[in-house]
Amino acid sequence: MMQALSSKLLEAVKKAKTLAGERKFRQSMELIINIKGVDLSKPENRFTEAVELPNGLGSKQRKICVVASGNLAMQAGRIEGVQRVLQREDLEALVGRKREAKKLASSYDFFLVEPGMMGVAAKALGSALGSRGKTPVPIPPGQDLERMVKRYLKTVVVQLRKIPQVSCLIGPADESDEKLAANAEAVLSRVVEKLEKRMRNIGSIYLKTTMGKPVSVEI
Repeated sequence: MMQALSSKLLEAVKKAKTLAGERKFRQSMELIINIKGVDLSKPENRFTEAVELPNGLGSKQRKICVVASGNLAMQAGRIEGVQRVLQREDLEALVGRKREAKKLASSYDFFLVEPGMMGVAAKALGSALGSRGKTPVPIPPGQDLERMVKRYLKTVVVQLRKIPQVSCLIGPADESDEKLAANAEAVLSRVVEKLEKRMRNIGSIYLKTTMGKPVSVEI
């Protein structure tokens, strides 16, 4: 079924681009998946998934904050794609300062956290991150941090929580049709894997540019 959808996603990407219209900014391509037959009042039916896109997000890549100490913090500061490094004293200064914590939580897509820093990170940022549907990502011991950062720069988060819909960016609208379709397929595949009845729980699929009209994907 997914194989048959590949060509349909490609067709929808192409049509969505024709409906994009001229804008004074660089538009994104968005994927919208409507879910049916799932009782979201049951916690086991809700999910949050991080999906690495095979072709990345181009200029729409994610913003990364690394929470670490010592040598790992120094290493993180030299990695391209890490916008900010927080050390223990930075987090301790945030405890009890809700406004600053909320601003920080909103400024970055992913917080990669050294395991030994998880406690203070939760104390300083837990509430602010939780209210935004974000979760600190532990850095496994011995992990190649640069490789991990590269992976998360092209990762999107998809959630099925309060409403029966999953949506996310899949790249800049001026990316090639084939790459955008492959990114859409990666997200769709992960969502389908999480649903009990797989494709039977998919109500409809749409692709659209930021300001363009939604285009239905035939399923």
